[in-house]
Formats: sequence, C-alpha cells, structure tokens
Amino acid sequence: QPLPPGDWNAPEVRYRVRWQPLEPALDQWHEDTVGAPPVVVGDTPTFSPYKIRVQAVNEAGKGPEPPVVIGYSGEDLPLVYPENVGVEILNSTNVRVRWSLEENPQDLRGHLRGFRV
Repeated sequence: QPLPPGDWNAPEVRYRVRWQPLEPALDQWHEDTVGAPPVVVGDTPTFSPYKIRVQAVNEAGKGPEPPVVIGYSGEDLPLVYPENVGVEILNSTNVRVRWSLEENPQDLRGHLRGFRV
C-alpha cells in the first residue's frame, strides 16, 4: 500500500522495490524505483517464491531498511484436475460435491482455492 501523504516527511515519495529468487539463494538483488504500485516483473517462472523488499525514498533520503517478505510470481491454471468426483443431493437447492486430488505443488501452479462447479 502506498504511504499516506502525512507519512511522507518530504515531497516526491518513491518506492525502491528489490527482489531476488528464494532458490537458489544468491546475493544479487534486482531493483526498480517507482512512483506508485504496482511493479510488474516479467520473464519469471510460474508461481515461484521471491524475497521482496520495499523501501520508501524521497528528497530527504531513504526510509528504514525494510524486512524481507516472501512473495510469489504469477499463478497459472493448474495442471491437475479433480478425480473421483461425487455429487450428493441434499435438498432442492443444495448439493455436496466431493473430489480427491493428488497434490504436487508444482502441478498446482498457485494457491488452490477450489474448483468452479
């Protein structure tokens, strides 16, 4: 989230965004400075973990050194699909759908939140 203007402490706030892949652990950070979110990074593998730091910068200098957070590159459609699908009719307006799924995290290609029925 962008800083509220009351926290700027000087004009021209920008954001120094640094990132590097979590694995393999290298000491080389990529960097971009932007005036506002978002920062879009291309040519990354699907749903891969990254170390990320975002630091406020203005005419007075840099803000405090930010902590590292873990974020992920973009998700994609899963390569696995539900198996053993079963439907139980509960009443005239409700059904229960159940399935099994062999989870291989690399095949999910993101956070599995469910399937659209």
